Amino acid sequence: MVSMKRKSFLLILLFILFISLMGEGYKIGKGDVLNIDVLGESDFSGNFTVNEKGCITLKYIGDFKVEGLTLEELKKKLYDVLNRDYINNPTIKVKIVEYKSKKIIVLGEVNHPGEYYLKKNKVSILEVISMTGGLTEKCGNVAIIFRKKRGKNEFKKIEIKIGEILSGKEKPDKAYIYPDDIVNFPRKVEDNPNLKVYIEGKVIKPGAYKYRRGMTVYQLCIEAGGFAEFSAENRAYIIRTVNGKTKKIKVNLKKVRSGKARDIKLKPGDRVIIPSSWF
Repeated sequence: MVSMKRKSFLLILLFILFISLMGEGYKIGKGDVLNIDVLGESDFSGNFTVNEKGCITLKYIGDFKVEGLTLEELKKKLYDVLNRDYINNPTIKVKIVEYKSKKIIVLGEVNHPGEYYLKKNKVSILEVISMTGGLTEKCGNVAIIFRKKRGKNEFKKIEIKIGEILSGKEKPDKAYIYPDDIVNFPRKVEDNPNLKVYIEGKVIKPGAYKYRRGMTVYQLCIEAGGFAEFSAENRAYIIRTVNGKTKKIKVNLKKVRSGKARDIKLKPGDRVIIPSSWF
């Protein structure tokens, strides 16, 4: 059965693919392969690769700058040159046969991670998901973009909330993916074996335990073998670090066990302390 998340994705994807056809013109770049067809003129027709100078090499003309042009701009520029110096009112068709100038790298929980060449100047996160064959069941709700800072060998980190886009709370085009971006789709937090929670004090088996989304303090205590002799369940607390600041969260596990208080959900890195009773 298709999940609601997948259904939402399919509906939004159809919309994105539709509007993508109406997007801004693709700007030609180094490595792209162009097909130029000048009617009846084989000397100016054929496939041409954009070189490191951003040019294609045409017979009689030599290097012809095309980098940064759209196909319509290239057609007009070529028409002006040929019409002025070589052919009266030429009929010209141009298209891209290989897109090689705008690459992104996609990592993580997609069906086909790897390198991808864009056919547009920018794409939405949903278009990236589509070109990589969709998300795996292990994918979490956040995508992370690493984008190189201009003029520096450093990257800035941008997070996109996939779940909010799929649910319609956020627009798919809120964060675009640009050439040279690295896009990572991390797995769900609960499936990441490197994320831990810790329990210390009066339990049978204190130590580090694998974090699972939704895990509570009382559940961790049970997983740690239960309470040891002389444990002060009513004075338990969590030590949690948020944005570099540490805070203490009290929890009365006696009341939790009796249903008189709500259990507290844990977060990765939390430390639960079960102190000794005073008597």
